[in-house]
Amino acid sequence: MDLSKIISVAGKTGLFRVVAQGRQAIIAESLIDGKRIPVHSSMKVSSLDEISMFTTGDDVPLAKVLESLHKVENGGPSLDPKENEDKLFKKLGEALPEHDRERIYGSDVRKLFSWYAQLLKAGEFEVKAKPEEKEEKGAEKGTKAKKEAGPKKPKADPAKKSAAAPKPGASSKAKATAQRKSAQRGA
Repeated sequence: MDLSKIISVAGKTGLFRVVAQGRQAIIAESLIDGKRIPVHSSMKVSSLDEISMFTTGDDVPLAKVLESLHKVENGGPSLDPKENEDKLFKKLGEALPEHDRERIYGSDVRKLFSWYAQLLKAGEFEVKAKPEEKEEKGAEKGTKAKKEAGPKKPKADPAKKSAAAPKPGASSKAKATAQRKSAQRGA
């Protein structure tokens, strides 16, 4: 799962996918309703790729937490973010057993489950074909098309190309144009 293009914007509800870079703002599309908004540099933005969860050991990236929650839920929806905090922490404990209960706030867990629901609805957890596999399939189709196309056309004669090329040492500078007398006088 690639979270590098998914952002959270302070003051805006939900998650957004970065779709374009404008001159003075990033254009982001809401995962909830598909509306596009400009995100200016003065707004506080957090990329989900850079967020991690506190554990008793090293911090765990949010992507791994979301993937393990997805496995615990067997690809289905999880708890409602408005549930009791104890239930939410218990479910988080199933997905991330080494989480640090003392350093993680209840609001953070609610946000985690809210983001999980939005990403699941947007289809971000679906397995996407790797670019290597797509290239291999494209290469197979290309070889079949070449075999069916038949013989190739002969290439142009290289001697003809060199005759049309400019001669070495020839100048490609534009010729100076004559100035009118009024322009020459220093008026």
